Amino acid sequence: HIVIMKNVDPAHADDGLPTIGSLAEVRAVLDRNNTGTDGTDSPNALGSMVLSGPGMVLEILADGGPVRQIMVTMTDDDFAFPVLTRVCREQKWTLLDPETGQRLRFSA
Repeated sequence: HIVIMKNVDPAHADDGLPTIGSLAEVRAVLDRNNTGTDGTDSPNALGSMVLSGPGMVLEILADGGPVRQIMVTMTDDDFAFPVLTRVCREQKWTLLDPETGQRLRFSA
């Protein structure tokens, strides 16, 4: 698992996780990168929107508030990583490995 979040300097991240956009904005970005729902536009029983993309499954909390992070499960690194890299570079998002705390930042 990895987490997508806004690319911020950890030294200036006092206010918690900054927003990466509304659910509609995030979905529009992901839709342009061949990542979307299976046709179901409502959250699952846990309140998450589940999206599928090349080699990955993404979960976004769909509670009506802004999106602050996206949980990503890669099922095929060879397909998922190039897409994630491109999206993160375009949107100034970062990938976080929650197990190690390591962040992968991408410059434009």
